[in-house]
Amino acid sequence: MTYLKLFRVKHYIKNFYVFMPAFFSGRILEGDIALNSGIAFLQFSLIASSIYIINDLGDIEEDRLHPTKRFRPIPSGQVSRNTALILAILSALVSFSSAWFFEGNLFWILLAYFVMNIAYSSGLKHVAILDISLVSLGFILRISAGEAATGIPISKWLMMMVFILSMFQAMAKRLDDIFVAESEGVVSRKSIGGYNADFLKIALSIFSAVLLVCYLIYITQPTIIERLGENSYFTLLPVLLGVMRYLQQLYVYKLSYNPVKIVLRDHFLQAICLLWVASFAYLLYV
Repeated sequence: MTYLKLFRVKHYIKNFYVFMPAFFSGRILEGDIALNSGIAFLQFSLIASSIYIINDLGDIEEDRLHPTKRFRPIPSGQVSRNTALILAILSALVSFSSAWFFEGNLFWILLAYFVMNIAYSSGLKHVAILDISLVSLGFILRISAGEAATGIPISKWLMMMVFILSMFQAMAKRLDDIFVAESEGVVSRKSIGGYNADFLKIALSIFSAVLLVCYLIYITQPTIIERLGENSYFTLLPVLLGVMRYLQQLYVYKLSYNPVKIVLRDHFLQAICLLWVASFAYLLYV
């Protein structure tokens, strides 16, 4: 369990974006497409774990002061620094080497993700707005990895929607950092000096509206209507409900914690996500 926490396995949920090109093309049930997407998912998960470990190694002192991060394997002393460093290097080597032989373009995407996150961990994460932009760019690279692994392009509107959604989630996480700083007196990251609760709440409202507009444009494209039929409009309902539920969690219930935790703990939001996936799957595959 300690090493699962070290590798942040629960955060692998973010890497399912790798499957988006295959899923939205209607080809995810094809054996080679599913296999290639799965391989890219594992490779991206390994490189992500490597970065998580390197980031934890650099933030040991800050994490030891945080009310929850101090229980992570490295700051708590459950895993030594040397062991963590070796595991980070091995994870990166396995990911890079397998990607090089599997698909050259995927290797370069993984390398770009790795370099970007090292730069992020080395200091860019302390620059407000740039920090959440780089986090969001990481999700675009996840989709690009799926494209490279399968050779299937994805709609640019859908790509834009993912970027906006990830910006939305990153801002919610900064709201959580502000909440922790105010309630616990602990500043977990320097970049929150460039944010405050009012700014983030306004930005979240703007981004949620832009997200819905992007989705409307996506599902009303002639090529999408031709593929999904007129019933594609009904997929807007779970998207709208999902955004409203997320905002409810932040503003009504004051649960401004990690977005991954919100998704993993809120069964209603999980049901909405499953409804959206199921509705799209029905239109694409039935």
